[in-house]
Amino acid sequence: MIALEEISKSYGQDRLLEDVSWQLPVGEVVGLVGPNGVGKTTLLRILVDQESPDTGQVIRPRGVQVGYLPQEITEADDGTVLDAILQGRADLLALEAELKELERRLQNDQSEEVTRAYDLAQDRFRREGGYELRSRAFEIGAGMGFSDEEFHRPLAEFSGGWKMRAFLARLLLRSPDLLLLDEPTNHLDLESIEWLEGFLKNYPGTIILISHDREFMNRLVDQITEIHARDLAHYRGNYDKYLVEREERRQRLLDAAARQAREIERIQTFIDRFRYKASKASQVQSRVKQLEKIEPIEVPPAYDSQISFEFPQPPRVGKTVLEARGLTKSFGDNHLYQGAGFTLHRGERVAFVGPNGAGKSTLLKMLAGRLPPDSGEVHRGHQVEVAYFAQHSVDQLDLQNTILDELEGAASFEATPRVRSILGAFQFSGDDVHKRISVLSGGEKSRVALAKLLLEPAGCLLLDEPTNHLDIPSRRVLEQGLRDFGGALCVISHDRAFLSQVVNRVVRIDEGRLKDYPGTFEEYRWRRAREGGEVEEGDDSGASEVLSRKDLRRLRAELRQERDAEVGTLRQELNALETRIEELEREVAGLEEKLADPQTYEGGGESVAGLQKSHGELSSELAAVLESWEEKGGLLEEIEQRYASREEALESP
Repeated sequence: MIALEEISKSYGQDRLLEDVSWQLPVGEVVGLVGPNGVGKTTLLRILVDQESPDTGQVIRPRGVQVGYLPQEITEADDGTVLDAILQGRADLLALEAELKELERRLQNDQSEEVTRAYDLAQDRFRREGGYELRSRAFEIGAGMGFSDEEFHRPLAEFSGGWKMRAFLARLLLRSPDLLLLDEPTNHLDLESIEWLEGFLKNYPGTIILISHDREFMNRLVDQITEIHARDLAHYRGNYDKYLVEREERRQRLLDAAARQAREIERIQTFIDRFRYKASKASQVQSRVKQLEKIEPIEVPPAYDSQISFEFPQPPRVGKTVLEARGLTKSFGDNHLYQGAGFTLHRGERVAFVGPNGAGKSTLLKMLAGRLPPDSGEVHRGHQVEVAYFAQHSVDQLDLQNTILDELEGAASFEATPRVRSILGAFQFSGDDVHKRISVLSGGEKSRVALAKLLLEPAGCLLLDEPTNHLDIPSRRVLEQGLRDFGGALCVISHDRAFLSQVVNRVVRIDEGRLKDYPGTFEEYRWRRAREGGEVEEGDDSGASEVLSRKDLRRLRAELRQERDAEVGTLRQELNALETRIEELEREVAGLEEKLADPQTYEGGGESVAGLQKSHGELSSELAAVLESWEEKGGLLEEIEQRYASREEALESP
């Protein structure tokens, strides 16, 4: 397998890799991780020979094939989708053409020479899977989401994301010994990600993978290789295990760095004290050289971002946030919806899932008012404002603004102090915030648009793939913000770990029908397995198996914990309100008793006017407290009903 020997790479003053050596493992999946800009993509490009190291060498044994999926595809194909995929085995296509030519020759020349050449070519074609080539190409292309009709359409008609899928399918058909994948899930939906996981689990070669999808990494990788301090650190196990071991290693480095700092201070103190004493000159000089030889210990930053923020809490809204009735939408002969309905309630965080092309983004656009339905209506609840995020949100940015100007211009007075922390959460810090929007990459613009959205005090968020272009720490910050958000939201995402952390209701869209699954994303997967449907969004094997009783007990326990966490504070508030109601009722009753007593009006006691004033104030307070108690009681009832529905869903077959 390929090996790196003491390679170094710099761009100007920016040193990325220094004297790095690495014997790549054979037949394993390696997750390559590290902060943005640390050199992950550069390392892949060196491995595939698209870049050269400044020093050192890459050892590639003869015959070892390397395939590389970059984040963006620039090359164009003139043929169909199927043609593009088949180019992964251009050698077999050439051999197929040779066979056809030999067959043509055999019609007129059945000499031993031609017959033998045909037999040898046919045997090689059979051994290398030539007769299964097209069926294999169709299988892989279908896994990438292409329909039967789309295989025969020109690839030039497709978007960049779909071209990327075709290019990935080509690589998988080629099956190189070393497969380098740079963010392969960025342009895939949940079904295609699930299919790709199953394919890569059985991949015969070595895979080096860069990904911000935690679950994808956890399910696939055998080891994690981290780029740190211009070198590589290796960790056995999946991504979650790496996080634990990395923190343990970081703590050891912190301790070692502290000991080193004390040693440097001790040596420096000696130098400063005896610098000008002739009798100590040689000892001072020895310690100066000792200091020069000390290599500072570099400690990696804490992995999880320490930045946190809260969404601006929206105004109090009614029980119904959005309601869609009788939605119909078609694009030519493609009838996506006919009479569809959907209701979003206060406190719900809904994920739209379903196969590619089912109309998830179309529904989100109609709910946001960005795409009119052919018929039907979408109604917003009282005081509900909607904020919508999609990939084209970048078009709303002012290209002449700096990043900081763009966010500060959108921030209210109350939100202004959060601007820099939100920018930091989305990887914009220091001088980066003064870059103009016009010089940013597409991914950076997308992050600015999402950060800007978080400043808007909307009661309803509609988010289409909000985690694209975010690294894992930033995704966790977004998860935290959405979990604490007091409004309602609908989200489309192919990041299963993100969905598992955020949503409390799933709506599956397929063939124009919306099917409701109350509960978490994990509960949705459980219900899909119980129904005997394909478990494309997250089942390890892809099989439709019913979970064990142990899994069911775990889901029940998690459900109870989630319910108790959500209603605990609310119940405390209700208890406090009930106590106050009792106090106020006693005080009001006491005042009414005094006001009903004739002696009160005979003088010598409390002022009647004063009693009446107190009675009015306490009665008003009692009415307000009762109103608050009724409102919170109604909210508690809504939550309890929601969890009861989820528990019932777990129990039902």
